[in-house]
Amino acid sequence: METKAIMTNAANPTSEQALGFAVTAIKRGEPSRGQAALAWVLQREPSNVVAWLWMAECLPDGKAKQECLARVTALNPFG
Repeated sequence: METKAIMTNAANPTSEQALGFAVTAIKRGEPSRGQAALAWVLQREPSNVVAWLWMAECLPDGKAKQECLARVTALNPFG
């Protein structure tokens, strides 16, 4: 099953599935779709370092990117 289908058809996608969808969307040049999926993941798992890193990747604004990366550093200071 494609990750695209997971987010549109699954009643209860897992955070891992949503993260996969987000990464695929970002790599396909659809950052707004990726950002929406990442927001869903981060609402459920605010300490998900990988999701914060990808959120920084898809945001156009430098300040917002820095805030995401600061969150990563706070969650995983030795990362």
